[in-house]
Amino acid sequence: MPVAIPNYRYSYRRKGKPVYVPTSIGRRIGNEIKEAVEETYDFSPTYFHMASGGHVAAMHHHRDSAVFARIDIARFFYSISRRRVQSAIDRIGLKTSRFYARWSTVRNPYGEPDYALPYGFVQSPILASLTIATSALGEHLEALPEGVRASVYMDDIALSGDNPEELEAVFRDTLAVLEREGFSVNEDKLRSPAPLMDIFNCDLSSGRSVVRAERIEEFLSDGPSEESERAFTAYCASVEDGNAPPAPDVT
Repeated sequence: MPVAIPNYRYSYRRKGKPVYVPTSIGRRIGNEIKEAVEETYDFSPTYFHMASGGHVAAMHHHRDSAVFARIDIARFFYSISRRRVQSAIDRIGLKTSRFYARWSTVRNPYGEPDYALPYGFVQSPILASLTIATSALGEHLEALPEGVRASVYMDDIALSGDNPEELEAVFRDTLAVLEREGFSVNEDKLRSPAPLMDIFNCDLSSGRSVVRAERIEEFLSDGPSEESERAFTAYCASVEDGNAPPAPDVT
């Protein structure tokens, strides 16, 4: 059943993804929902987009490992149904779950599920994260072997460790949990355990994280302003901050 009062004004596509612009009342209720979840639920440190440092901190979390893997959830927001949202809100004890779920979802432009979280709503990131954290997938990620590290940054799940066989097993188990939970995986962004992994337009290996050369070239090709170039240089430095020193040249 759709919301009687519209919760969005219009939608458009950005980089191929449908984005929904909320109405004034939709934005107000969205902020109310976001604040209610923030006040009620404490996210695990595994969810790096819910804390300061963001994706750079997520990479640094894995940098001391020897082997890395990555799973990207396809159509992340649009795979989370109104029912999932309501159930997640119920689990944390908020009594307005049905109301909040209706105001937080739109008819899915991809068809299934019928109503889903959209890109563009202020509450979508925290509700998507809450849905993951309170699901079997969230339980799985919090119960990994001691030698395996996990991070969640929106639709990106990164795993790392020092034992390739152990990480391979965890990687396969995580894929199985995702399938059971009804989530699809973006095969183009799937990275099996390896000593080098690309993530967030960066390369991650043992002791080192650097912005990829392709990303730097792309940035420079746009003819950035001096201010933008300074900001990007500072960002690249933050990615590399704490890297292990390069191995000495023995030739």
